[in-house]
Amino acid sequence: MRSKLFLLFAIVTLSAWASPLRVSLPPLLGALPVALADQLGFFAEEGLSVQLVPLPSGRDRLLAFQAGQIEALVTDLTSALLLVAAQPKEAAIAAALFVPPDDGSHLALLTPANYSRIYSFEDFLSRASAGRVQIAVPRQSDLEYALDQLLARHGARVPPEWLVGQDNLLLNATWLLFGMTAVGVLPQPYVDYLLHYEFEGKPELRVLSDFVGISLPPDVLVVRRSLDEETVTRFVRAVGRAAARIRAMDREELVTLAMPLAIALFFPGVNLELASPEDRARVEAAVDALRIPHFVDPAPVDPEILQRVADWARQKGYLPRPLTYAEAVWSGR
Repeated sequence: MRSKLFLLFAIVTLSAWASPLRVSLPPLLGALPVALADQLGFFAEEGLSVQLVPLPSGRDRLLAFQAGQIEALVTDLTSALLLVAAQPKEAAIAAALFVPPDDGSHLALLTPANYSRIYSFEDFLSRASAGRVQIAVPRQSDLEYALDQLLARHGARVPPEWLVGQDNLLLNATWLLFGMTAVGVLPQPYVDYLLHYEFEGKPELRVLSDFVGISLPPDVLVVRRSLDEETVTRFVRAVGRAAARIRAMDREELVTLAMPLAIALFFPGVNLELASPEDRARVEAAVDALRIPHFVDPAPVDPEILQRVADWARQKGYLPRPLTYAEAVWSGR
């Protein structure tokens, strides 16, 4: 009887190993430690089989989670709260993976000044208050939240119809670079990349504001509540090891090991091996100028920022009902 029970346990265990944990990553800095943990084999060392599922947009990732096609995803806090509200029995926020600093280094309000004729933040406020400026910023996102906080600080607001951005940040960056929108809200590494990627005819890009002093929401890990506690614990532990590895790297090692992952995440389609020498030199010069952010260990989301973003989303009409911290975060099962 014991041998039969042991055999049954072995079959169940092997079956679990045969089904990988499917995770989708966005072009957010919080995704980089997850991608690195996979590349360095940290998930395997934790006894996990993880499959990274590439999906083109945030909307696709949320729909894939709702359809049961992935078990976890990295996303911004606003999107995570909307997903939890839509599927309270399925989705929960397991950890904050990247906490942006409030020193103005993570986020910027940019404009191609020679196209937009906006040369200062005061110019922007004047145009925005009159409802005469299109802004590339994804709706229902942490970037929209940050923009609203910045505007509120100056007693201004922008009519929602002037927010024209997509949830594809590379597309927003492209629109901005070629003057298709007057202003854009972009995070790192897009900000530094756009400012330092040089080409003939490049517009005069100006930073109108750097959001200094505004508490920005973290990038978070959302998991399916049906996952067992040990699986989530091991996954988060592996990501923490990757974050610690990034902190210990010098710039040369980081560029060699992590930068190819970052390019794949943030600039899909860029293939330096096939690029001309001139294009490759431009990309490498922009990459060399990127600031290295500080990656924290995965930790519970700060209750204050979660509630602040939830209240904002409720006020905007994005959340159908109030959402508390206890409802939103994962507490095991």
